[in-house]
Amino acid sequence: NIGGIATIDKFVRIGADKGYVEIEIKGRKGMRNTVIKRDMNSKNRSSTWMMNGKSVSMKEVVAKVKDFNIQVDNLCAFIPQNRVAEFAAMSPEDLLVRTEQAAGDSNLYTWHQKLIEDGAELQKISADVEAEEGQLKHLEARNRELEREVERWRLRQELEQKARLSIRLAETILINVELWEAIVPAMEYKDAREAFRTAKQELTPLYQRFTALQDRHGPMHDMKQQLAEEKHALNDRRDQADQRSRAKWKELSKLQTECGKQDERLEGQVKELENIAERERRKRSKVQKLKEEIQSLEERIANPPDLEDETKIEADLIQARQEKSTVQAQWDGLQYRLREHADITAGHKVELEQARKDLEELGNVSSQRLQQLRRFDRDCADVVEWLRKPETRARFQQEIAEPAFLSLDIPDPRYRDQIDSLINKIQVKTFVCGCTEDYKLLNKLVTDTPEALGRRARITTWFRPQNENQLNPPPMSPEKMKSLGFDGYAIDFVIAPEALTWFLKMEVNLHRTAIGLDPSKVKEAETIEAVSASGQANFIAGQTAFRVSRSRYGRQLSQTSSHPINKAQNLLFEAIDTQLKQQLEDKIQACEQALATQRTRDQELSAEQNAKKAEVDACRAKMEAIQNRKSKRVKQVAEHNALGTKLGSVRKNLELELKGGSLEQEKAKAKSELAKIAEHRAQLAMRAAETARNVLRLQSQSTQINIQWLQVHTNLEALSKLSNTQDSALTRAHQALEAKKAQVDELKQDAVHKREAHDAASSNLTPEQNEKAKEQYNDPGMDVDKARETLESAKAQLETIVIHDPGVIKVFNDRAKQIDDLKAVVKNKRAKEENFRKSVQRTHAKWFPALSDLIAGIGEKFSNSFSAIGCAGEVRIGNQDGPYDKWKIEIWVKFRSDTPLCMLTAQRQSGGERSLTTIMYLMAMTEYFRVPFSLVDEINQGMDSRAERVVHNQLVNVTCNGDSGQYFMVTPKLLQNLHYHERMRVLVVCNGEGFPADDEVITNLRATIKKRLAASRA
Repeated sequence: NIGGIATIDKFVRIGADKGYVEIEIKGRKGMRNTVIKRDMNSKNRSSTWMMNGKSVSMKEVVAKVKDFNIQVDNLCAFIPQNRVAEFAAMSPEDLLVRTEQAAGDSNLYTWHQKLIEDGAELQKISADVEAEEGQLKHLEARNRELEREVERWRLRQELEQKARLSIRLAETILINVELWEAIVPAMEYKDAREAFRTAKQELTPLYQRFTALQDRHGPMHDMKQQLAEEKHALNDRRDQADQRSRAKWKELSKLQTECGKQDERLEGQVKELENIAERERRKRSKVQKLKEEIQSLEERIANPPDLEDETKIEADLIQARQEKSTVQAQWDGLQYRLREHADITAGHKVELEQARKDLEELGNVSSQRLQQLRRFDRDCADVVEWLRKPETRARFQQEIAEPAFLSLDIPDPRYRDQIDSLINKIQVKTFVCGCTEDYKLLNKLVTDTPEALGRRARITTWFRPQNENQLNPPPMSPEKMKSLGFDGYAIDFVIAPEALTWFLKMEVNLHRTAIGLDPSKVKEAETIEAVSASGQANFIAGQTAFRVSRSRYGRQLSQTSSHPINKAQNLLFEAIDTQLKQQLEDKIQACEQALATQRTRDQELSAEQNAKKAEVDACRAKMEAIQNRKSKRVKQVAEHNALGTKLGSVRKNLELELKGGSLEQEKAKAKSELAKIAEHRAQLAMRAAETARNVLRLQSQSTQINIQWLQVHTNLEALSKLSNTQDSALTRAHQALEAKKAQVDELKQDAVHKREAHDAASSNLTPEQNEKAKEQYNDPGMDVDKARETLESAKAQLETIVIHDPGVIKVFNDRAKQIDDLKAVVKNKRAKEENFRKSVQRTHAKWFPALSDLIAGIGEKFSNSFSAIGCAGEVRIGNQDGPYDKWKIEIWVKFRSDTPLCMLTAQRQSGGERSLTTIMYLMAMTEYFRVPFSLVDEINQGMDSRAERVVHNQLVNVTCNGDSGQYFMVTPKLLQNLHYHERMRVLVVCNGEGFPADDEVITNLRATIKKRLAASRA
């Protein structure tokens, strides 16, 4: 489907029944070429395929083309003008996907899709795991609340099974508890005392080892100290050498700076000599001009001007004032009558305006349209409401026409689908301004700043100075159009404000698109012939739209494309109450008739006013003429009296110039100063050379000191490593000794505290209990843990256990099982989540570097292309922190030096700027294509010459290097003096019915070659 042609018969030339297209594809090395042919029949709208002379199916042709890596649907393989517009309308997210499909690594698109799928699945699994972990924590917290009660219940069951509690048993248990409360501190003291003795015995060998290591490492530390001192001394010498070297460098820099200043003085002195010569020339010129001016003034003084009689002028002035007073009184009376007439007219206008307002608001249609627009485009609806405010209207010079969605009416609904198909979604939301100032102000308040709505809105605005001469005339006269079966032009079936009507004519060409509802009455062939005579136009027959244009080649035959018309999408409006509408229209008609009567009276008063105004103007003109005569006489007298004064001033200036003398002495002084400066410059150069030699000598000394320092530093480092190895053993011995000392002190304190606790616990025991305590203390099988366990057991028997509902045990067990099941589910999902995360990381590690390299390369070439035309542009990867399906390519451009870089959008840039940006982006992608050849069709049409030249030259530079694929560019015309490369081939297509026969072409070509050869030899 090319250029809206959807059926086979549209590819066959008008007047013919059959046609064909044939293409030959070069085969790989050692293989034959492939010839593909498609025969088309316009009668039955069918076609057949041939490959190398054999009949094949379309599926086989597609497979063969794919085998050659020819991608017809690739963004950059085939680029006609209509695909440039499609590309410019892409969203940034779609642009990234189409770029991945067209250029760079062949896996980019696959990787990106996998990242989108895996990323979405990873996000879903992570959300599930987070929710289930929250539930798991909640269940575990609930069970922890029940654990204490469940444990008490179990202990109670065990105690009830062993025995029934009694008072005697309780007393026995209490005595046992008191006994073991004394035994436990005794056993703790026994263990603490034994630990203290053991630690104290281990302290002696650690101290002996530390002392031996300390004596052994003394000599090495002395040698290390000696090398450190030597290194410090060399450091000082090195710093001193560096300071001397820097001082010499500073001195050399000052000398070089002084030499530069002397050079500037030399240049200034030379300019001074040139200035002296120029002053001498100007002085001679000025003296000559003064002499000529003196001669002119003497001649004017000798011939005074003729002066008019002053008395006559004053008499004429008095008479003119009297006439003006009489006419002014008549003018004031007329103005009073005009004001009365204006008040009556204003009353009729107010009544008319109210009737029209009621008619406009009938059925609240405007409100309904606005609500529908809000669902369609919120920004557009908000701007409409803002513009309807009285304070907003006052800011604009003229009325801003609301978008066609609101202000366009189609009285006959039968034409709604046809007219809706002519106005696209952008045009139906366009605001139309009446002057340049309003256009700039609206864009500033709404799109460039948040001043109007509190935010920046995205709307489309339009303005062109209204001039009907700029419009292309209709392709047919009304009589001719009616005879061909049409109802009228599209503009005849709509009602819109004047500014919007101008927009619909200028941009949509409604005044040139004929509409016929009955396709059987429309004579298509005759219409195409009549319309093609005007160059290009559209017409509609029933539910089919036709576009007629004329070929730029051969006999320039007409070309026609067609497409079906869908149901209206934008211009869907409800009907209005016709009875009430008629009443309001009758009222409007009555008001208009009254206003017509007033306009007749207005014309009479206007004629009278014009006559009186002519009399007033005549009086004023007469007064002005007399005043001018009087002013002229005064001016002549003043000018003649001033000539003498001016003559004396000019003579004085001449004497001063002649007394000034010659400039030879000043010139000689300047030459002497020039010689002195040159001599001083030579002395400075000699000093600078000597200083440079001193700098080299100091640098050599500094290098030798650095070598000595490096040797000492290396020795010190080696000794330090050896010393550190040995010092580490000494350090470890010291640390072990100190740690053991701290442990001994800690154990000693612990033993003292436990002895005190034991004495306190034994003070209340009976003799029998003391004996039992001593037996347990001396028992080898008793230790602290067993004593504590026995004590806790006895205490547990004394506790009063409060039992709650036994059903809590079942709840606890059921919830525990639920927790175990949920843990298993979370574990499995965690593993799955980790697998997806690793998969995303692996794919991202392959995809992102390849994408970054591709976009960086495209961006660099895109920026260079824009710089070549005096603009600026960048290509960036956007939304890198968001989901992978929201990553996008952002194109930032700047077409004017006084504006910042802005992202390319349909609201900010014009259509031409977007098309140029699109072509520059496609060319920047050329080196990264994955197709064997590409074809562009008329992409240079519609550009200005500067942009077309830059685009062509950039295209040549990109496509003529050794790594580029085959590139075709089809165009009807090119600029002169373009850049051509030796790898380019220019093919001029000469074909068509009007072209001469082959033998005649060959004869003409031979004659032309002979003529050119003869001219070159001459």
